[in-house]
Amino acid sequence: MILKPNHSDAPSYYHYYFDLVKEEDLLTALETNYSETIQFMSSISKHKENYSYAYGKWTIKEVFRHIIDTEKILAYRAFRFSRFDNIDLAGFDENEYIAKIQHTHYDLKDLIEEFINLRKSTINMFKPMTEDMLNFKGTANNMSVTARGIGFMIVGHAVHHCQVVKSKYL
Repeated sequence: MILKPNHSDAPSYYHYYFDLVKEEDLLTALETNYSETIQFMSSISKHKENYSYAYGKWTIKEVFRHIIDTEKILAYRAFRFSRFDNIDLAGFDENEYIAKIQHTHYDLKDLIEEFINLRKSTINMFKPMTEDMLNFKGTANNMSVTARGIGFMIVGHAVHHCQVVKSKYL
């Protein structure tokens, strides 16, 4: 089992996301969230995928793109830290990432397929990690965090954005 981290092992803004994860075991949480996210994404109708609830807000597809982009970045960080890499990693601007691809054509089915492949890879990355690998503290975006903390952040981040889509977009 990969148990939840202590709040002291992660930046304070991670705590909100940790608290959204109901499961105590990371692998169970990743699997459960995988199924729930796929089911939710698949339920969105074609005419809603480009919907934004207000001017300047992301569309539903852009929110899912953000979930995927963030998981890629966080998984990379977790991988680096699980290898005891102590090189400080840069942050990223999620708004710039979305702005740079706004004119790229992709549909929700493409995003679902990408999420499926990404999440399977994320799960497989965490499976063999030892306690030492999970607990090594690295620095990303000028903040100290462990691979364990990042794993729970991945799940909480996806839960958060799916809740936002449910409450503000649908």
